[in-house]
Amino acid sequence: MPKKKIFAQAQPNGDGHQVSYETGGTRRVHHFPKPERVSEPSPHAAGSFHNPEHHHELIERFEAYLKEQS
Repeated sequence: MPKKKIFAQAQPNGDGHQVSYETGGTRRVHHFPKPERVSEPSPHAAGSFHNPEHHHELIERFEAYLKEQS
């Protein structure tokens, strides 16, 4: 199996990230745009303690997602 090389870095213009990978004789580059600003706070480990209402909302959304996938 050929050795693989994976590189991830911020795009120079600050508009997102780019990931490039090499496998044998091929090289691919993927560009991921910066996500739009979200109005809700990001989840974190102590979320259920700091903001229990938001934590329960996230759990309900995740459970609904899991039900859709099955």
